[in-house]
Amino acid sequence: MQKQKIIFIINPRAGIGYYKKVNRLLKKHLNTSKYDYELALTQYRGHGYVLAMEAVKNAVAVVIAVGGDGTINEIARALIGTDVVFGFIPTGSGNGLAHHLKMPIAISKGIKVINERQIIQIDTLKINKKTCVSIAGMGFDAYIAELFDKSSRRGLFPYLNFVIRSFFSYQPRTYVVEANGEKKEHTALLVSIANSSQWGFNVKISPEASVQDGYADICFAKKPPFFHLIPYATELLTGNIHRDKTAIAIYRFSKCVIYEKESVNQPFHIDGDPMERQAKLEMEVLPKSLKIIIPRKFKMVNK
Repeated sequence: MQKQKIIFIINPRAGIGYYKKVNRLLKKHLNTSKYDYELALTQYRGHGYVLAMEAVKNAVAVVIAVGGDGTINEIARALIGTDVVFGFIPTGSGNGLAHHLKMPIAISKGIKVINERQIIQIDTLKINKKTCVSIAGMGFDAYIAELFDKSSRRGLFPYLNFVIRSFFSYQPRTYVVEANGEKKEHTALLVSIANSSQWGFNVKISPEASVQDGYADICFAKKPPFFHLIPYATELLTGNIHRDKTAIAIYRFSKCVIYEKESVNQPFHIDGDPMERQAKLEMEVLPKSLKIIIPRKFKMVNK
């Protein structure tokens, strides 16, 4: 069998020394009877997309993102609708898509998944003409994404610090989703558009979301009262939030419009990266638009 070209695109912000570490582990674990590999380092935001587009033009068979959810989005969007296979090694903070797909966090184990080369096709989303691979949102989580993006500190505890400091002062707003000629309206802390099940850190906002069903889950999450904070957090972490109808309302659409009722520009994020604030989000699912390598233990959900 002829060797395939594979490129690993690395975000250095995901961790100091990852370039050398990834290269060392590739030499040790990558099946070089299958792949001819090269490494590329991103130098600025958006560079991963440029490098991935060049890979498509140069007939590279497999493109691997090494970084967090933002890096995954940046690189994957260049591959949507092509025959190029996408893969990733999660080295970010939350790693939401990785947790959803059961991707190992250890780099050496991620390389072994790439060697196994189990490929499926997953849905992606188009939101205001921007690509979303995992999850997007408007409201509180997007506001936290803005704060976190400006911080030099990464990881769960700095993220939780922003959440705790901002939670009590941030006020819910009334959001509307329009789809199929109908309107759904809820006063909520945030609205998540979930292709996958979680934000990251195994915090599941829509535990039953599937990346293969042709739909996105639109989740209106209410602001819990103080006495319900611990049960609410427990439900998010254990994957039971969707059962609590007092905490969240979830709808499933292939195409919809979402907006804040007073038409105020709201914080907006895609795959954890803050976008320019928007008053309205137009969402459409692109079914099975991305070929992706997944671990064998990932169980596909049939709905």
